[in-house]
Amino acid sequence: MKNNLIFVILILAIGTSYGQVTKVTNKSFPTNFDQSKFNKIKEFTNEMIAYDGKILEIKNSRNNTPFYKLELGEDSYLWTVLMFKNEDNLIGDKIRVVGYLNKIDQKDANEEYLNGEKYMVMALGLVDFENENFLFVSSGYKQKQQWIKGEIPGQ
Repeated sequence: MKNNLIFVILILAIGTSYGQVTKVTNKSFPTNFDQSKFNKIKEFTNEMIAYDGKILEIKNSRNNTPFYKLELGEDSYLWTVLMFKNEDNLIGDKIRVVGYLNKIDQKDANEEYLNGEKYMVMALGLVDFENENFLFVSSGYKQKQQWIKGEIPGQ
């Protein structure tokens, strides 16, 4: 009996220290970037951005990392590399992404689809409201909680 009580207390202690989960609300998963800001993209370099996009293309890098060409609006798109596996979304799906906007400095023969591009996003998280898909890089617990709470992570 004493061992059972100790086990229950241990489980509760672990659950309360690791199980603090933020609830999704109508303020969750905000964006701070869209087609109207695309002409000011340079100002967002090396910053965390969140935006909606429609998947136009999916390419895999040499190490099998998925790259999505996401359309933000007419004639504006960003290549977005996912830092996690996503087997649920397909071309044509509309998703919301949060990640770091980076300048592309060098050309890589293995990722020829990035040649000629100036910027790309390293995605930490993705939410697809239509297909009820929410993915986040496993090492980004704090950023994930911020985005769920209604904040752009790191700001």
